Amino acid sequence: MKTKIYILTLFFLVAVNFAFSQWVQQYHETLSLHLMDVKFINQDTGWTCGGNGAILKTTNAGNNWNLQNSGITGKYLISICAVNANVVYMVGFFETIIKTTNGGTNWNIIKNGPSGTGHSYEGVFFINENTGWICGSGSLIFKTTNGGTTFDSVNIPVGYNFDIYFRNANEGLVCGEAASMYKTTNGGLNWTEIIVPVGTQAADFFRLSPVGYSIVYTQGTQINKIYKSTNFGSNWDSVARVPGADESYTVFFPNENTGWCAGTFGLMFKTTNGGYNWQPEVVPPINQAFIRSLYFYNNNTGWAVGGATKIFYTSNGGISFINKIHTGVPVDFKLYQNYPNPFNSTTLIEFDIHKIGNYYIEIFNMLGQSIQVFSYNKLTPGKYKISFKANNLSSGIYFYKISNSNSTITKSMLLIK
Repeated sequence: MKTKIYILTLFFLVAVNFAFSQWVQQYHETLSLHLMDVKFINQDTGWTCGGNGAILKTTNAGNNWNLQNSGITGKYLISICAVNANVVYMVGFFETIIKTTNGGTNWNIIKNGPSGTGHSYEGVFFINENTGWICGSGSLIFKTTNGGTTFDSVNIPVGYNFDIYFRNANEGLVCGEAASMYKTTNGGLNWTEIIVPVGTQAADFFRLSPVGYSIVYTQGTQINKIYKSTNFGSNWDSVARVPGADESYTVFFPNENTGWCAGTFGLMFKTTNGGYNWQPEVVPPINQAFIRSLYFYNNNTGWAVGGATKIFYTSNGGISFINKIHTGVPVDFKLYQNYPNPFNSTTLIEFDIHKIGNYYIEIFNMLGQSIQVFSYNKLTPGKYKISFKANNLSSGIYFYKISNSNSTITKSMLLIK
């Protein structure tokens, strides 16, 4: 009995943290700003930008991020288009357009309007070093064919456009507020409205996520619905709603089946069947900060940026360990005995939640040291199951604990190898 008391005392009091996650935080400097976009040209080199004209660049997949001097202060940089390792364009609030031709060592200011006045630019896309388009507020689409020396503009009947993409010199899409979607087939001289089936619900389209030549995904921010086109935006189908999401700011599909969606409160979700089903991702707690942009180099390697200068990275596709196995509302908060128990390498843990909230499952050893933490935001009532893999652990007794803001339940399990 004394031994058991001693073990449990250590379990609750020792504050050693060796937590692991499928998403890890890369940047730990405190700049007190929000990051708004992230783009990579390969699996090593990329940029992120945000408040007060901040630009960060990495050349080693984000192990180190270095601050670059944009020449912009007091304004947000919102969107990035990296043409190649040297030529990168960025746009932002109050008529801000900047460009580098040497990978960001120097940034040239193409346009820098007074703060608080003029149009704000939200999206930028270049098909080569010279030809590109910019969208934003004021119902205008801007085009340049000389690297930003001059721009021509075209008016479309939408007050605010958030993202723009061209698959060649002639065919492009632009999306924006109130579920607006427009397509051009002549390089942006004329734009045709495309109706996306959102019904009477409010929905702003913040992101276009092209896959290959013809497939494009987008998301309705307020209603958290995913939409898909298989003919480059001429027609759209409603795929599914993302359950548990609050407001979705960004969506990214590296291929037709695998994609991620993220937004407010640091909530992130993953699909592996083209958006029909979504599971919450295991993301480190970020103090209610939002995720504003995602970029995936392939199915496994990706980055997420957002509020409070947060940059997260995954090298294994951000594997989601949680499955909702029953949608009925349980009568109480409950943690079940793991099975099998004893176990060899892998065991399943089930739990019931009866209130929506943020939940944490933590694995401890007999010394009270935290082995792994699973963090789940905004889980809805139901029965859930996670898989815990103990490949790198030695045989012995371990503890697993589930907690929310009000309650904690703990059980033990036995690993035998």
